[in-house]
Amino acid sequence: MSTVTRTITAQTNADLAPIAKVIGGMRADIWHRYGGLASTRGKLIGFKSDCAKIYGRLHVDGTIRNETTIDTLNDIKAFREAAKRLTRQAINRRCGTDKAEAKRLYTLLKRDQWIDDPFLHRQMRKHFRHGQVRNRNQFVVRSDRHTEQVVDGNLVINIRIAKKYGADIQLVCNTTGDGVDLTGKNLRIILRDGFVEVHYAFDKGPGREAGTEVIGVDKGYTEALADSDGHFHGRKFGTILKDYTEKVHGTGKMRGKLKALERKHRAAGRTAKADRIARHNLGTKKIDRRRERAQKRLRTEAFRAAHAVVDKASVVGAEDLTSVISRKKSWGRGFNRRMGFWAKGALAEALQSVTEQRSASLVLVNAAYSSQANSRTGCLEGNRQGDRFITPDGEVLHSDVNAARNIRDRIDDPDITRFMPFTDVRKVLLRRSSGGVLPVKRLELGVNAARQPSADTILCSEMSRF
Repeated sequence: MSTVTRTITAQTNADLAPIAKVIGGMRADIWHRYGGLASTRGKLIGFKSDCAKIYGRLHVDGTIRNETTIDTLNDIKAFREAAKRLTRQAINRRCGTDKAEAKRLYTLLKRDQWIDDPFLHRQMRKHFRHGQVRNRNQFVVRSDRHTEQVVDGNLVINIRIAKKYGADIQLVCNTTGDGVDLTGKNLRIILRDGFVEVHYAFDKGPGREAGTEVIGVDKGYTEALADSDGHFHGRKFGTILKDYTEKVHGTGKMRGKLKALERKHRAAGRTAKADRIARHNLGTKKIDRRRERAQKRLRTEAFRAAHAVVDKASVVGAEDLTSVISRKKSWGRGFNRRMGFWAKGALAEALQSVTEQRSASLVLVNAAYSSQANSRTGCLEGNRQGDRFITPDGEVLHSDVNAARNIRDRIDDPDITRFMPFTDVRKVLLRRSSGGVLPVKRLELGVNAARQPSADTILCSEMSRF
């Protein structure tokens, strides 16, 4: 069983906007105070207990204020834990085989004492940048402060407000309430484009039974996933991205011309005409809707692909692509535009969610050289040309399938660990190779090679066809 977020929509209510505005200012102030390096564990605990003293005079219901404060603190903690995860990777790269030093640094990081160590402090400053919040459109309602009933076929949510702060708020939802159980659950109220979204937690039951195989998958651009059995899943993935990015590019160029025209009229004193151009041509509602539609389509394609893989596999191996794309600017503006919206996060989320729900196992492995190694021999040999991988004996494999097979083999590889630097992975692969000279440039032992491009960057050869 897994917990997911579900959304129901409701008609807007004029009493919601003032609450969201006040709570938004409070949330921004919390992030301003504790959204950076000052958010050590002790300070956050002290701030939580003093919340009523700091924000007690705000004209808003106390339970809404307290629940939103807890929600904001949890966001800050999650932000900090994400930075710790990247710092742990840096510790692994720095310490190597020095287990004692690694243990000391891990302990300081776990106890939130990283300020006392120069290396940890530097890494946390790098990854834990000061956060900030600008939205003024949401707040949290505690589980015991709302009731539900069905009126004239529609679900009506009644939010109880303390009398000195106003009357109770009723939200008429666009649903009959079938299958909606809000008992004992906090609600997140979000005001968006003239209507209200009500977000609540939903306990999703176990999905259908997973397969029995062990499969590796390679995340791609043209297709969402390629598995080690030679099958491709999510074939519309690249088409959706291409269509979206091209439309955004065309719209952006035309908006640039309109913006220049608006500035020209404003500089000449024709402010009425400039205001009309800005009001009728430079809004973002259509752009936001287009982006939202594209994101939904990408998520649908990603989850369909993940389910298709788990239908066959009980153990799924995938690349760990949490690192930043290296040498991103060297491939041109078209590549940057597509990679800027490349939904590897959606693919990772889909694999994680589907495997967890269906009781399968997801194993993240080191992605270094998974696209350049020969999956038939496990050695660093062969030549990749676009979507083809040519082995030394002349056999042609699909490059994504070849990478997926290498990822599958690394699930149980004792020599290549997940956070191992790419230089160490290269040495391991070279030690396994036979025949001396390999048909891979700059990969001899002891020679300083150029930085290994990430698996994302290798996709440029595929994307150049779009």
